Amino acid sequence: MMKMRDSMNNTLKNAKVDLIIITVVKTQKRNNIVLMISKKYIIDVLLVQRAIWERVFDVKSIKKDEKWHKIIIHSLKIEIFNMKIEIKNLKTELESFNLELKLIINSIWLSKSENWSRNKHALTILAFKFEAEAQKHLKKWLLAAKSTYQTVEYQDYCLYCC
Repeated sequence: MMKMRDSMNNTLKNAKVDLIIITVVKTQKRNNIVLMISKKYIIDVLLVQRAIWERVFDVKSIKKDEKWHKIIIHSLKIEIFNMKIEIKNLKTELESFNLELKLIINSIWLSKSENWSRNKHALTILAFKFEAEAQKHLKKWLLAAKSTYQTVEYQDYCLYCC
């Protein structure tokens, strides 16, 4: 990753873009590449200079880091929402049948994959752009696949279900 970081910084330097220094390049679980810049620099400048640096990476999309406000759906029935395939459809299902619900990403399973075969229910994270949106749907019943599911506050872990 240091080679990638150095290559990126050299590309920017050669293009006379002195306003940015990439400090860290790392890969996340889903093979997303995360670039971190020094605090004194502005990420928007990096985004404007995309044409200069995107040739260093195979770029499919770019997102500026933003805080997500999360809640959890408890006891989502696994047989209805296949753990690997149907999670993509859950966002559409929830937004279609629950007024004013607008998620910023597809839901994310919290339950561990090794527990999928023995559990009948799972947890999923719902992420919202604004805290007020998350609060509006917290401790409410949401409709999905002809069933209702209660939402609870997001916690870093859930020992009971995961």
